[in-house]
Amino acid sequence: MSKSIAWRLALAIALTCALVLSVIGVFLYRSLAAELAFRDDQALLGRLEQMRALLHDSDSLTALQARPRLYQNMLGNQDSVLVVKRQDASQVIAINPHRQVLPQVQPIALDRAPARDDIQTLDSLALLAGMAQGPAGESLSITVGKRLDEREHILASYRLRLYAAVILGGLLAWGLGWLLLRRGLRPLRELTQAMRGINPRSLDQRMPVDNVPTELKEPLQALNAMLMRLEGSFERLSQFSADLAHEIRTPLHNLLGSNSLALNQSRSPAEYQDVLASNIEEYERLNRMAENLMFLARAEHGQRPLNLQSLNLREMGDELCDYFEALAEDRQLRLGNQLHGSLTADLHLLQRALSNLMANAVRHAEAGSNVQLISRSDPHHQWVGVHNIGPPIDPQHLDKLFDRFYRVDPSRAAPGDSGGLGLAIVRSIMQLHGGDVEVRSDAQGTVFELRFLRQPASPSNAC
Repeated sequence: MSKSIAWRLALAIALTCALVLSVIGVFLYRSLAAELAFRDDQALLGRLEQMRALLHDSDSLTALQARPRLYQNMLGNQDSVLVVKRQDASQVIAINPHRQVLPQVQPIALDRAPARDDIQTLDSLALLAGMAQGPAGESLSITVGKRLDEREHILASYRLRLYAAVILGGLLAWGLGWLLLRRGLRPLRELTQAMRGINPRSLDQRMPVDNVPTELKEPLQALNAMLMRLEGSFERLSQFSADLAHEIRTPLHNLLGSNSLALNQSRSPAEYQDVLASNIEEYERLNRMAENLMFLARAEHGQRPLNLQSLNLREMGDELCDYFEALAEDRQLRLGNQLHGSLTADLHLLQRALSNLMANAVRHAEAGSNVQLISRSDPHHQWVGVHNIGPPIDPQHLDKLFDRFYRVDPSRAAPGDSGGLGLAIVRSIMQLHGGDVEVRSDAQGTVFELRFLRQPASPSNAC
């Protein structure tokens, strides 16, 4: 079962608090146990020293034996033990309220002060034994002890309170953490509601970033950037669908019209041949459009691998001028090749891009003008382009020239053109190469340039 973030974080906070409280509880418990043991040990050490002094200063053992309550009051509770014996093992003083059998403990010498290491714990009883000197120099042994039941009861009660404190503290931390996290995650719920309102018809909406926590600003900014890209892609897709339908409708309408006219009445074989020839032109137009769209789709999805090689630009320019020479003569144009140097690129793709630019330049150049293949370079880029002289392109069209099916003047579309896809193909080819295409247009002419990143020199070619 999937748990909410608030539930998981609250549980983590509760476990952390329980762990911290447990560590603190263990520390306090051990500190209390050590303090109780220290106090009990000090009491036993003091009692042994007191009894040594009392026996040494007494006039007779008979007088000491006559006052047992004195020693009971001196011990102060029912858990204390005091036994004084002679050398023959006869008891002089015996205070053992619980009548517990005392184990044998080796007494320390008379001339040595007792220490905590001399205390022995046997059967929940702390014992300390030492030698003492009685009246008239009689040698006596003293055993003092204390039952540890009271200490164990205190520690057991303290342990139960620590367990309760850890459990209650963990539950309290979980409850407070859950409430605080629910309140802290309220912006996420509000954003979720806002996201639910976004659909293909409202891609222009953006997530608010002004009054949100700092941790959410960067994800929201990235989300808004993604929505912006989706909006642009959706708009281009919608426009592409409309343009594609419009472009296909024209040849289909021509085919339907010509075939309908041909079937309305009997015609001569020559007339039928003319109809078929016209249909073939329209079919070729549709075929070119399909091939161009297939190329664009593969290029955008990276399905067209690059075969990079070093190309001689001069030779490529000569081949392009030879290919377009007949078309240029029909329009009374002069072709010029000013390409020079070499370029690392895919031969077929570069030829296709330059061919599209040359066809576009020849189609729109003024009669009697020049169409030039040009190239230049800078420290970071190499430029290859086509320059023609003709009517300048309005600035409002420059940013849209590379969109699919876009034409500055749709009425000038010819049956043999690229269907408004030629410049879009050029841009896709340059994107495959990691470059770009740029256009400038003014009274001096129109220039389309392909921008390639300059390849770093290999170590073998370095001077």
